[in-house]
Amino acid sequence: MNPGDNPNSLALAGAEPRPTVMKFGGTSVQDADAFARVAAIIRRQRLQRPVVIVSAMAGVTDALLAAIKLALEKGAPTALEWLEPHFGRYSEVAEHLTSGEAYGEFVRFLYAARESLRQAFDTMRRYPGTIPPLRDEVVSYGERLSATLLAAVLTNDGLPGRAADARDCIVTDEVYGRARPRWEDTVARARQTLQPALAEGVIPTLGGFIGATLDGATTTLGRGGSDYSATLIGAALQAREVQIWTDVAGIYSADPRLAPNARRLERLAYGEATDLALYGAKVLHPRTIEPVERLRIPVSIRNSYDPEAGCSMITPDSGAPPGAILAVTHRVGMAAVHVRPSGAWRAAGALDDLARTLNAHGVLVEHLAASRLGLAATVEDGEEVRAACRDLRGAGEVRVAAERALLCVVGNFGDEVTELHPAVSEALADFRVTPLLPHPSPYSRLFLMAEADAPAAARQLHARLVENLP
Repeated sequence: MNPGDNPNSLALAGAEPRPTVMKFGGTSVQDADAFARVAAIIRRQRLQRPVVIVSAMAGVTDALLAAIKLALEKGAPTALEWLEPHFGRYSEVAEHLTSGEAYGEFVRFLYAARESLRQAFDTMRRYPGTIPPLRDEVVSYGERLSATLLAAVLTNDGLPGRAADARDCIVTDEVYGRARPRWEDTVARARQTLQPALAEGVIPTLGGFIGATLDGATTTLGRGGSDYSATLIGAALQAREVQIWTDVAGIYSADPRLAPNARRLERLAYGEATDLALYGAKVLHPRTIEPVERLRIPVSIRNSYDPEAGCSMITPDSGAPPGAILAVTHRVGMAAVHVRPSGAWRAAGALDDLARTLNAHGVLVEHLAASRLGLAATVEDGEEVRAACRDLRGAGEVRVAAERALLCVVGNFGDEVTELHPAVSEALADFRVTPLLPHPSPYSRLFLMAEADAPAAARQLHARLVENLP
């Protein structure tokens, strides 16, 4: 069940003011100066009943994944030695920003984390069947260390910080590495865990990206999932706002490295922000908006390095007039799978059969289409695509076009599912592109093209259609 499907599940007891959920990404907590900035931001909003979600320090999740590989190849001691500089980064922040009991609590947690990681590495090497669940257990420690350290920093700064375990709040299925939340259970657990702390005036700090199954096994929501954690908690608590604090002051009309004249989008609709995240913008996890959309909870994107720099607000409606074009992005690493069916595959259900085959191999499908000439799937490229195509050979002639990109134009296009925006078509006349029809969203128009041409096409679209807007 999704947020909003059962309004009765969302009724909050009492009349306490709604909290503000604040999520801080890895670059916002990468060192002692960054932690100090975060503490100052939280202090300024302490009367807004903050609930804080925090990522691992920048680079730590990648280090934990590399440590798993080392543990499997060379053993736990080598893996722990590899992680020692990252443990040192957490220790350095604690030494600079905490003291007394707050420092002691963090140090005890750090030592316990080392021992738990050693045990997990040993178990994975001895029993390979434990690798999927223990991989999630291992990579969760970056966020758990950050949440415990931030609570200690807040406490040392005179604020009532207290670390909470995100696994007690977000309940998921058993798909390790890309778990899906169980909404009703998450609402119940999040409120049971966090509402008493808020009633005491405590500022809870939780690791993002982490959940647990009903049986208590640690799961993760996929890379970048801390944004998703924040909106899940925000929806469960009916927050007044979810703030995503990162190293940029909002969402821009294009990647500023690609289009120097890109401008911040002061306001976006939920669908516009979701499509930007899906098709290339790196500021948000693609599923961030799902939990809050039906509850109409606003989400803001803010810069922890410059809190007064302004933000992008994501709300039910951006106010963009019909036909307005707001942003351009692109996503590389795509491929197109073409099938010219034969035999039984000529039946009406062939497109469904193609989707099932791709899904069985774990291929992420972005778009499916059928015509008298055959079937086409736009997919995220990888070895899974080659394996799926081997299974599809019995269906007919199969071709794969690799090194493709999805070019995405975001705006207020309305509900017409086949009409092409004339200005977009004109601006792309210099490039070989294939529009993906029917359009999957009223907020975007997608084009498949050669990966090498995508940056130039995005730059040209932005220059012609976005930069000259008032």
